[in-house]
Amino acid sequence: MGTEIVRIGVLLPLSGPRAQTGKELLQAAQLALFDFADPRLVLLPRDTQGTAAGAAHAAQEVLTAGADIILGPVFAEEVAAAANITRAAGRNMIAFSTDRRVAGNGVFLLSFLPEQEVTRILSFARSQGLTRIAALVPRTAYGERVADAYKQMFPASDGVMEKLVYYVPNSQSMHAPVRELADYDARKQKLKEEVGRLEQSSDVFARQALAELKTKDTLGEVDFDAVLIAEGGASLRALAPLLTYYEIDPKKVRYLGTGLWYEPTIHTEAALTGGWFPASLQTGGGTFATRMKSLFGVTPTPVIGLGYDAVALAAVLTAQNRDPVTRFSTDALTIPSGFSGIQGVFRLLPDGLSDRGLAVMEIDSSGVRVIDSAPASFEQTPDY
Repeated sequence: MGTEIVRIGVLLPLSGPRAQTGKELLQAAQLALFDFADPRLVLLPRDTQGTAAGAAHAAQEVLTAGADIILGPVFAEEVAAAANITRAAGRNMIAFSTDRRVAGNGVFLLSFLPEQEVTRILSFARSQGLTRIAALVPRTAYGERVADAYKQMFPASDGVMEKLVYYVPNSQSMHAPVRELADYDARKQKLKEEVGRLEQSSDVFARQALAELKTKDTLGEVDFDAVLIAEGGASLRALAPLLTYYEIDPKKVRYLGTGLWYEPTIHTEAALTGGWFPASLQTGGGTFATRMKSLFGVTPTPVIGLGYDAVALAAVLTAQNRDPVTRFSTDALTIPSGFSGIQGVFRLLPDGLSDRGLAVMEIDSSGVRVIDSAPASFEQTPDY
């Protein structure tokens, strides 16, 4: 092992309203540094203050201190500002933003991209015979990316009618878009007409059918067999019961989610039982989450795990390559076989985006379970 120092710049929001995220990412990075125990590796953490100007200043600071590679920042405006500095210095950056617009030309995004999650869950659903899939997405930048990925999965040339409904998050009522998704008014009118017809008949079977119909709010099923719900947290918990209220029956319609569903208490929402969503699962020994909790009192989200994987990647490349010129080159970062992180296999792509091996999870009353494993390598990536 060589004796040269390998300096790793770490740009994170360590002050301001985003400081908690930055602090936890840094703790994860420090845990990786401890685990790899390579005395050559030195972290150079700098505070971006959660702003573009702060990120540019922090980038200049770590470059002045001799950083060989830059990890972070987290948010798109920070990444864009810092990249102006790092590109001029010829240093590659592994950032944590999900905004693909800031990727490329020396900036690689290690984050979880919604497009990949949508492709994974919809591909799996189709492999299970679910071909009529609707989507309910927020009118946000995230929602638009999910919608675009959904449309890519259902091109007009397939002859499959897409059903995409938007809603405004945090609006006073989300009833109207769910009602639209369910074709509730048309189905209610159909019930009214059928009740009227049966009331004109004195046939005993007609009277039995009439009695049964009067216990229902609508007649007929929705015209899809699965629905993608691109939401998480409190908004998901507000939406899920509305779907059942407007008779989108989870026993007949499979609820599908994105990575936003991957949270510890997802199973407590009864309406989501039986739902499927994609997830990047921890594979590291000793369980990263347990150690973060015991050492720092932190219950890490998947995003926090990126701090560990970014430092681990730098450590692996340092161990593999003694040449400081090529150690963190684009060719080294983008090897097709990728890397094995604590949250599964991943690889960085020449366009600056990343590719991840994702599992498919199913929700039951006690938690979540894997129903389709993530690939162990990119040679094993599912092809539906």
